[in-house]
Amino acid sequence: MIEGESLNNEAAKRYITNSLKREYASENGTELNAILPKMSPLNPQYLTKKQSVFQKIAAFVEKFKGVGGRCRGNECRSFSVH
Repeated sequence: MIEGESLNNEAAKRYITNSLKREYASENGTELNAILPKMSPLNPQYLTKKQSVFQKIAAFVEKFKGVGGRCRGNECRSFSVH
C-alpha cells in the first residue's frame, strides 16, 4: 500500500503503527497529510487521494487491530509495519 500509493515511507509506517495502537485511523491533525505524496492541496486530485488513502488505511486497521500483542507506551513488541 505504501509503495502503491507513493506514500512517504517513514511517515506512513508511523501513522499506520499509531493507528493500530489507537485501534482506529484518524483524519484529524496533520499525520494523514504528512504521509501523502507531495502535491498541492489546491490540486483537484488531492482530496480524492487523501480520502482513498484514508479509507484503505482505515480498512487495514479495522482488519488487524488487536493482532500482534499489546503495546506499552511507545513500544509495540509483537507487531511491526515494515
